[in-house]
Amino acid sequence: MDVQRGKQFATAGVAFCLVFLSAGCATKKYVQQNINDSVHPLEVKLDNTNKQVAENGERITDLDKKTEKGISQAQTTADNATQLANRAQQSANDARGLAQEGISDAAAVKQEVENADNFQSVKKATILFGINKSKLTPEDTDTLDSLAQTALGMKHYAIEVRGFTDSKGPKTYNLQLSRKRADAVVRYLTLDKQIPMVRVYSVGYGDDAPAAPNKTRDGREQNRRVDVSVLAPQSSGTAEVHPAQATGSETAAQQSSTNSQQ
Repeated sequence: MDVQRGKQFATAGVAFCLVFLSAGCATKKYVQQNINDSVHPLEVKLDNTNKQVAENGERITDLDKKTEKGISQAQTTADNATQLANRAQQSANDARGLAQEGISDAAAVKQEVENADNFQSVKKATILFGINKSKLTPEDTDTLDSLAQTALGMKHYAIEVRGFTDSKGPKTYNLQLSRKRADAVVRYLTLDKQIPMVRVYSVGYGDDAPAAPNKTRDGREQNRRVDVSVLAPQSSGTAEVHPAQATGSETAAQQSSTNSQQ
């Protein structure tokens, strides 16, 4: 009886152990499954987060590139605007320069008119130039030498230099060329013959006031000229210059006309 009861207890114990072990295995599997179920969504979220971070990084990189491009374009636009402003300033300076030249020419003409009342011409010379030329020839300098000698022998005098062109070419170009021709004469008189600058005034008239019609070749040749006059006060002009000197000046002008190039 006791033996049988012991067997029953032993069987019950084994059964209990089997049940306990089975329950433990089931619990472990359940816990593992719950862990897997919890971890997987986290992994998915982490992957999504990494993707979003990567996409945001690409967006930031694109934004940086666009920003740099925009800055570069803005700088280029600013540089272009600066260049345009500089050009506008230069144009304004050129316009002021031309205006000043016009004022200077007007003053020279006014002075010429005033001198006409107080001075008279005592010696004249005409220098002829080739087409588009403003350089003096040896014959031209000989003529100016004679004129300068007359002027330097006087106490009170002024020298009038007026430049002209023919009617060929634009008005603006002709005006500039007439000034160059007058300037060539002034430079020679003041540098080579030591005539004081305060004694000389000049103006360029372009193709205005022609000496002859521009319709013919000979007429245009006569218009490509610089007229030079030695002026003296009316009260002393005739006393200071001999008639022979005036005649010599006209002869020199004729020689200069003959030797000028077309």
